[in-house]
Amino acid sequence: MIEQNLNSSLSQAKLREAIAFEKAGKWESALRTIDEALHIQPANVDAWLIKGILLGKLGQCAESIRCYDKIIELNPDSSSAYQLKGATLAMQNSHEKASICFAKAAALEPNNMALHLALATSLNKQKRFHEALQCYQTMLKFDPSNPKIHYFLGLTFGNLSDYEKALGSFEESLRIKPDYPDARLAKGMMLAKLGRTEGVKRCANEVLGTNGVSSNLQEAERQSLNSSCRQDYEAAKRRFKESFSP
Repeated sequence: MIEQNLNSSLSQAKLREAIAFEKAGKWESALRTIDEALHIQPANVDAWLIKGILLGKLGQCAESIRCYDKIIELNPDSSSAYQLKGATLAMQNSHEKASICFAKAAALEPNNMALHLALATSLNKQKRFHEALQCYQTMLKFDPSNPKIHYFLGLTFGNLSDYEKALGSFEESLRIKPDYPDARLAKGMMLAKLGRTEGVKRCANEVLGTNGVSSNLQEAERQSLNSSCRQDYEAAKRRFKESFSP
């Protein structure tokens, strides 16, 4: 027991040292230190997770995914491992595999809206719009006043050619957040599809007075989905860095 506690303490010290290296931008040194921690304690789930993050930052995605698989082997209920694996796969455009990971993570943490959003994003990328729609509707039950969810819901209705419901979702997004430029643009695009010329003109005038708006609906969707993948990965990464920060 004493030896086990000592190994645990030494491994934790190595993890903190690795985090310090990572903060200083010394990723290779951080990775070597993590390997030292794993030599001391091979079943240290946290060390495998940090190693996966570091390998991902170094562009070694296949090796990173193997680390997350190791965590799942050690702890099949680790929603975080599924989440990070899914985010890594999504950044490689492996959206079908990513959606499987996000679905497992969301099943383990059904109240975690970030996981449902990541799953919906991945499903949208595969043009599985009806399934994505269900994800957004689930999210709205937990967070009905989130303008981003209404915006994504509108995009998905648009993908399903249900322009009236898409318009309603964008209008609800703007009711909650009037200065949401992408929602304003998307509303204009839906009005154009519905042939409501005057409404399109009003939206155009409002869009032109809003800074940073995307140039078209497709670009707005692309930016939002890519941002969601990045945010999902970064949020998970921050959560685990904070666990080991001094």
